[in-house]
Amino acid sequence: MGEIKVEKRDPAEIVLNFLAILLSLYSITYAFFGYDLLTGRSRHLMMALPICFITKGILQKKKGQKIRTVFYILLSIVIAGACLYIDMNSTPLSRTRLGMYITADYVAGLILIIAVIIATWLEYGIALTCVVAFFLVYLVFGNYLPKAIAHPVLSYNRMISTLGLYSEGIMGTALGAIVSTVGAVLVFAGFLEVSGASKVFMDLTIILFGRFTGGAAKIAVVSSSLFGTISGSAAANVAGTGIITIPLMKKTGFEDHYAGAVEATASSGGQIMPPIMGAAAFIIAEMLSMPYFQVMKAAIIPAAVFYLSIFISVDLYSRRRGIKGVERDPNLPALSELLFKSGYLLLPLVLLFILVAVFNRSAQWAAFVSTIAIIVLSWLRKDTRITPKKMVEALIFSGKSIVPISVVCATAGMIVGIFNATGLGVTLSSYIVNMAGDSLMLLCVLAAVSSLILGMGMPTVACYLLLAALVAPAMIEFGVLPIAAHMFVFYFGIISAITPPVALAAFVGGGIAKCSPMKVACTACVLALPVFFIPFVFVYNPALLMVGTFPQIIQVCCTTLLGTFLCAIGTQGYIFSKLSMPVRILAIVCAVAMLIPESITDAIGIAGLILVLIVGKLGARKKSSV
Repeated sequence: MGEIKVEKRDPAEIVLNFLAILLSLYSITYAFFGYDLLTGRSRHLMMALPICFITKGILQKKKGQKIRTVFYILLSIVIAGACLYIDMNSTPLSRTRLGMYITADYVAGLILIIAVIIATWLEYGIALTCVVAFFLVYLVFGNYLPKAIAHPVLSYNRMISTLGLYSEGIMGTALGAIVSTVGAVLVFAGFLEVSGASKVFMDLTIILFGRFTGGAAKIAVVSSSLFGTISGSAAANVAGTGIITIPLMKKTGFEDHYAGAVEATASSGGQIMPPIMGAAAFIIAEMLSMPYFQVMKAAIIPAAVFYLSIFISVDLYSRRRGIKGVERDPNLPALSELLFKSGYLLLPLVLLFILVAVFNRSAQWAAFVSTIAIIVLSWLRKDTRITPKKMVEALIFSGKSIVPISVVCATAGMIVGIFNATGLGVTLSSYIVNMAGDSLMLLCVLAAVSSLILGMGMPTVACYLLLAALVAPAMIEFGVLPIAAHMFVFYFGIISAITPPVALAAFVGGGIAKCSPMKVACTACVLALPVFFIPFVFVYNPALLMVGTFPQIIQVCCTTLLGTFLCAIGTQGYIFSKLSMPVRILAIVCAVAMLIPESITDAIGIAGLILVLIVGKLGARKKSSV
């Protein structure tokens, strides 16, 4: 008789899964409890930081594992104790002892700071850790620098309390958004994933767009917009959808680097696609103290223009090279069959949008109700049912996905706390405004370049928070509408995922496409050229953000769409027939003119568009007559 083998599970993994479940449940039910600010955020970190230490420090086997295991177990216990202390003393810390902390308070704050730095190193590596270290060095030694960039002398107690105990540091707005809103949305996304909705998304895009010219690239554009809005990470989105779409594009005739570029560009834009917008939009709403629906409404038109411009570009590229659609998989169901059998899995996403947009409910409440809806609807068919086992899997998956964003928000909060304590944000914003002089265009260019540089290699949330502290105030001081300023830096922070030399999304796309990441990045920048102009449009004309009258919104929508269409013609060199370089340059110049909110420039742009269309049509007739 054979011996029955019982698989032994790592105790660390059991603890990890338990904490992940607790974190998910805490996040999805947070809206129903009136937690004190420090209480809610310290309890979140009490679970999130040990999850990080167990995942990256213990379960990832490396050299000297025994010592690492002991270290991270002790660190998890110590940080849990520090967070528990802050939780139990939240009222005195935020009221009676505010500014007059005792020794135990400072010890807890220092432990939290050290733990967040270690977690940053584990989750994001040396690059982001060096950024944090740079600002910490400035906090400690900045008073010795030249007067122009120096800050007043700060005591060590003041530094610790600002970063670790006060609501402008680690416990600040960024972490608050994760605790109160984003965590619930990520749990919703986790259940959406476990239900099989992601496969429905992919099948739906293949059925709708696969048969058209360049269908593989169009599948990549649409599917990446759908996945990107949930994932919140351009690189993760490229890795998730690119495994399918990039080989499919290469198989149908797209060049390696172009396939990688399409996926990288489309995946980056997913974070500006409502209704979820990759979680960062909830932080924008928190930073601006406005309802999330207002941010979502402002993002709708720019997001639509973003994807339409890429969609048009890949269509023109495909027509120029004669790339056909995708051969239909015989196992793929018909559209009506897919919607009848699995379409109900998409209803919770619609429900989330309706609850937020129509009924004006909070995002966390809407996420909770939509998550319940996923569970209920999944039982309509046996193969999609979220059984108790799948529910546990969804909670574990969601809890683990919350942690990296929690860590980066805590880190960004630390940097923001340094800006506030030292006045660095005000100083740098003043420099940017002074360099721009009286030119709004120069200010926007400086802000765009700063955003691209600061965003390189940074996670989206950290990137936005850094830019919101450094660049956005300078634009607002100049008179730019606050929502336009924050959306401007958010846009360019996202685009930095495809701009050399770092270009994280392009590196992942290049790896899957098996070609040079730099070539992918450069191709992506050309492909996304129309997108680079969109933020400038809504700074000069906020009607693109749906701020203004209906006629103003319609006018700016039409001119922006025509401008991006003309720009796509110029970059791809095709409309009806191949275009010569002078005509392509004319198209791009006229596109820029059309994006400037003036009647005369609109007229120039429209005239240029008509001329380019005529040249393209004449070229097509000449070719057909040969």
